[in-house]
Amino acid sequence: PIVAMPSPPTPLPSLLDFEGLLSFYLAFHSDATNQAIHVAFIPAIAWSLLVGVSRIPGVPAALLLSYTAYYTYLNAPLGITWGATLGTGLFVSSMTFAKNEPASAKIALGVHVASWIAQFIGHGVFERRAPSLFTGFLHSFLAAPFFVFVECAFKLGMLPELHKRVRARADKIRSGLDAARKKK
Repeated sequence: PIVAMPSPPTPLPSLLDFEGLLSFYLAFHSDATNQAIHVAFIPAIAWSLLVGVSRIPGVPAALLLSYTAYYTYLNAPLGITWGATLGTGLFVSSMTFAKNEPASAKIALGVHVASWIAQFIGHGVFERRAPSLFTGFLHSFLAAPFFVFVECAFKLGMLPELHKRVRARADKIRSGLDAARKKK
Protein backbone atom coordinates (compact mmCIF):
# COMPACT_ATOMS: atom_id res chain seq x y z
CA PRO A 1 0.00 0.00 0.00
CA ILE A 2 1.05 3.58 -0.64
CA VAL A 3 1.51 5.60 2.51
CA ALA A 4 0.80 9.30 2.16
CA MET A 5 3.34 11.64 3.66
CA PRO A 6 1.79 14.11 6.09
CA SER A 7 1.51 17.67 4.91
CA PRO A 8 4.08 20.03 6.36
CA PRO A 9 2.68 22.15 9.21
CA THR A 10 3.49 25.25 7.21
CA PRO A 11 3.41 25.74 3.44
CA LEU A 12 6.81 25.35 1.83
CA PRO A 13 8.09 28.44 0.03
CA SER A 14 8.73 28.43 -3.68
CA LEU A 15 12.26 27.31 -4.51
CA LEU A 16 12.57 30.66 -6.29
CA ASP A 17 11.57 32.76 -3.25
CA PHE A 18 14.85 33.95 -1.74
CA GLU A 19 13.38 35.47 1.41
CA GLY A 20 10.94 32.58 1.77
CA LEU A 21 13.74 30.01 1.64
CA LEU A 22 15.83 31.91 4.18
CA SER A 23 12.79 32.32 6.44
CA PHE A 24 11.89 28.64 6.17
CA TYR A 25 15.43 27.59 7.03
CA LEU A 26 15.77 30.13 9.87
CA ALA A 27 12.53 28.86 11.42
CA PHE A 28 14.34 25.58 12.11
CA HIS A 29 17.59 27.25 13.18
CA SER A 30 16.89 29.90 15.81
CA ASP A 31 19.25 28.67 18.53
CA ALA A 32 22.66 30.38 18.45
CA THR A 33 24.58 27.18 19.27
CA ASN A 34 22.76 25.25 16.55
CA GLN A 35 23.49 28.07 14.10
CA ALA A 36 27.19 27.91 15.02
CA ILE A 37 27.16 24.14 14.48
CA HIS A 38 25.64 24.71 11.05
CA VAL A 39 28.17 27.41 10.16
CA ALA A 40 30.95 24.91 10.87
CA PHE A 41 29.44 21.71 9.56
CA ILE A 42 27.33 22.65 6.51
CA PRO A 43 30.52 23.66 4.66
CA ALA A 44 32.16 20.46 5.97
CA ILE A 45 29.31 18.41 4.49
CA ALA A 46 29.65 20.23 1.17
CA TRP A 47 33.44 19.84 1.22
CA SER A 48 33.30 16.13 1.98
CA LEU A 49 30.69 15.60 -0.73
CA LEU A 50 32.93 17.34 -3.25
CA VAL A 51 35.90 15.20 -2.20
CA GLY A 52 33.69 12.14 -2.55
CA VAL A 53 32.66 12.95 -6.13
CA SER A 54 36.07 14.32 -7.14
CA ARG A 55 36.94 11.19 -9.11
CA ILE A 56 34.01 11.76 -11.47
CA PRO A 57 35.31 14.29 -14.03
CA GLY A 58 33.39 17.54 -14.09
CA VAL A 59 30.91 16.69 -11.33
CA PRO A 60 32.40 18.87 -8.54
CA ALA A 61 32.63 21.88 -10.86
CA ALA A 62 29.11 21.25 -12.18
CA LEU A 63 27.74 21.09 -8.64
CA LEU A 64 29.37 24.34 -7.58
CA LEU A 65 28.46 26.14 -10.78
CA SER A 66 24.86 24.96 -10.41
CA TYR A 67 24.64 26.14 -6.81
CA THR A 68 26.27 29.46 -7.71
CA ALA A 69 23.90 29.98 -10.65
CA TYR A 70 20.89 29.13 -8.46
CA TYR A 71 22.00 31.46 -5.66
CA THR A 72 22.77 34.20 -8.18
CA TYR A 73 19.26 33.82 -9.59
CA LEU A 74 17.82 34.14 -6.08
CA ASN A 75 19.92 37.19 -5.20
CA ALA A 76 22.59 38.30 -7.67
CA PRO A 77 25.00 40.17 -5.35
CA LEU A 78 24.91 37.51 -2.64
CA GLY A 79 24.99 34.60 -5.10
CA ILE A 80 28.01 35.95 -6.93
CA THR A 81 29.74 36.66 -3.62
CA TRP A 82 28.95 33.14 -2.36
CA GLY A 83 30.39 31.62 -5.54
CA ALA A 84 33.51 33.78 -5.44
CA THR A 85 34.24 33.10 -1.77
CA LEU A 86 32.72 30.05 -0.12
CA GLY A 87 31.98 28.17 -3.34
CA THR A 88 35.45 28.68 -4.77
CA GLY A 89 37.08 27.92 -1.42
CA LEU A 90 35.17 24.66 -1.09
CA PHE A 91 36.01 23.68 -4.65
CA VAL A 92 39.74 24.46 -4.54
CA SER A 93 40.33 22.96 -1.10
CA SER A 94 38.36 19.78 -1.79
CA MET A 95 39.98 19.18 -5.18
CA THR A 96 43.48 19.84 -3.80
CA PHE A 97 42.85 17.49 -0.88
CA ALA A 98 41.39 14.76 -3.10
CA LYS A 99 44.36 14.97 -5.47
CA ASN A 100 47.09 14.99 -2.80
CA GLU A 101 45.73 12.71 -0.06
CA PRO A 102 45.66 8.98 -0.87
CA ALA A 103 43.04 8.31 1.82
CA SER A 104 40.90 11.29 0.82
CA ALA A 105 37.71 9.28 0.26
CA LYS A 106 37.91 7.63 3.68
CA ILE A 107 38.71 10.89 5.42
CA ALA A 108 35.90 12.68 3.57
CA LEU A 109 33.46 9.94 4.57
CA GLY A 110 34.48 10.39 8.21
CA VAL A 111 34.06 14.17 7.97
CA HIS A 112 30.68 13.70 6.27
CA VAL A 113 29.33 11.32 8.92
CA ALA A 114 30.70 13.39 11.82
CA SER A 115 29.19 16.55 10.31
CA TRP A 116 25.74 14.97 10.02
CA ILE A 117 25.98 13.73 13.60
CA ALA A 118 26.83 17.27 14.71
CA GLN A 119 23.78 18.58 12.81
CA PHE A 120 21.46 16.15 14.57
CA ILE A 121 22.99 16.94 17.96
CA GLY A 122 22.45 20.63 17.23
CA HIS A 123 18.80 20.04 16.49
CA GLY A 124 18.11 17.54 19.26
CA VAL A 125 20.06 19.10 22.12
CA PHE A 126 20.05 22.83 21.36
CA GLU A 127 17.25 23.59 18.90
CA ARG A 128 14.87 20.93 20.23
CA ARG A 129 13.25 20.81 16.81
CA ALA A 130 13.50 18.29 14.00
CA PRO A 131 15.76 19.42 11.15
CA SER A 132 14.14 21.27 8.27
CA LEU A 133 15.09 18.50 5.88
CA PHE A 134 12.29 16.38 7.41
CA THR A 135 9.77 19.04 6.37
CA GLY A 136 11.28 20.15 3.08
CA PHE A 137 14.21 18.00 2.00
CA LEU A 138 14.88 19.72 -1.33
CA HIS A 139 14.42 23.17 0.20
CA SER A 140 16.94 22.34 2.92
CA PHE A 141 19.40 20.66 0.57
CA LEU A 142 19.42 23.69 -1.72
CA ALA A 143 19.21 26.43 0.90
CA ALA A 144 21.64 25.24 3.59
CA PRO A 145 24.97 26.47 2.12
CA PHE A 146 23.43 29.83 1.17
CA PHE A 147 21.66 30.18 4.51
CA VAL A 148 24.95 29.70 6.38
CA PHE A 149 26.60 32.33 4.18
CA VAL A 150 23.76 34.86 4.55
CA GLU A 151 23.42 34.17 8.29
CA CYS A 152 27.11 35.06 8.70
CA ALA A 153 26.43 38.33 6.85
CA PHE A 154 23.55 39.00 9.25
CA LYS A 155 25.81 38.31 12.26
CA LEU A 156 28.28 40.86 10.88
CA GLY A 157 25.50 43.47 10.82
CA MET A 158 25.10 43.39 7.06
CA LEU A 159 21.73 43.52 5.30
CA PRO A 160 19.74 44.64 8.38
CA GLU A 161 16.46 45.20 6.52
CA LEU A 162 16.61 41.78 4.88
CA HIS A 163 17.44 40.25 8.26
CA LYS A 164 14.45 41.94 9.87
CA ARG A 165 12.06 40.69 7.15
CA VAL A 166 13.45 37.16 7.18
CA ARG A 167 13.34 36.94 10.98
CA ALA A 168 9.71 38.16 11.06
CA ARG A 169 8.67 35.52 8.51
CA ALA A 170 10.67 32.84 10.32
CA ASP A 171 8.93 33.70 13.60
CA LYS A 172 5.53 33.17 11.94
CA ILE A 173 6.64 29.84 10.48
CA ARG A 174 8.04 28.76 13.84
CA SER A 175 4.73 29.67 15.52
CA GLY A 176 2.92 27.45 13.02
CA LEU A 177 5.36 24.61 13.64
CA ASP A 178 4.93 24.97 17.40
CA ALA A 179 1.13 25.00 17.09
CA ALA A 180 1.23 21.86 14.94
CA ARG A 181 3.50 20.14 17.47
CA LYS A 182 1.12 20.96 20.33
CA LYS A 183 -1.80 19.39 18.44
CA LYS A 184 -0.03 16.02 18.36
